[in-house]
Amino acid sequence: MTFAQRLRQGQPLLSTFIKTPSHAVIEIAGDAGLDAVVLDAEHAPFGAAALDLCLLACRAARTGGLVRVPDKRPATLQQALDLGADGLVLPHITSADQASAVLQALHYRDGCRGFSNSPRAGGYGRANLAEHLAAEDGRHAVIAQIEDREALDHLHDLARLARIDCLLVGRADLSVSLGAERLDDPRVEDAVNRVLDTAQAAGKPTGMFVSSHDDLQRFAARGVSFFILGSDQALLRAGWGQQVRQFPGSAH
Repeated sequence: MTFAQRLRQGQPLLSTFIKTPSHAVIEIAGDAGLDAVVLDAEHAPFGAAALDLCLLACRAARTGGLVRVPDKRPATLQQALDLGADGLVLPHITSADQASAVLQALHYRDGCRGFSNSPRAGGYGRANLAEHLAAEDGRHAVIAQIEDREALDHLHDLARLARIDCLLVGRADLSVSLGAERLDDPRVEDAVNRVLDTAQAAGKPTGMFVSSHDDLQRFAARGVSFFILGSDQALLRAGWGQQVRQFPGSAH
């Protein structure tokens, strides 16, 4: 079963952000048992060559390879798909009209994705036109990130879009957009609950970025099924910080 199929079924899925363009980090994440990794091309230095290598590593590690894209230009989206991404995380989705325009670039049929079967996604030319269209349309998980005040006014329409598989709450950007300085600000908590309630009423899976297992358990109890837990950088910082603190004579 593909990552997208598991996501659409609402299975519990655990992933993490990858901020370091390194195939070894991804191999370790897959070996540890993560369901997926999210290559953060929005906030980390992922060029085309790095995405290519890291998505290859996802296949080798048998873990879902998702890309949080830096923008929503068709060329950017299509490149990630051609390189074999199992899904896309789309930042700053604010309305159904905007989302529908973006979704056009992700599909051949009833869309405008430019055809090429020569990259990894087409088996380097192995798949013919019909085979490639059949294999690619609907294969990718499409995750819309809700992180703007404007999006809160369009939640019902977004939740009803069939080609969006999951609404992912981005609490940090949502806090900034709402003028809050803490994730536990009542305005942020209310917005999060609105997103979760609306999506779940429409039968749409929901996702959250969390930085701790306590938050993960809290939102799992609210019906959230897809989690991005921390990042490779956060784990390195926490682990090395603990080693330094335990080092004899450390002044830290």
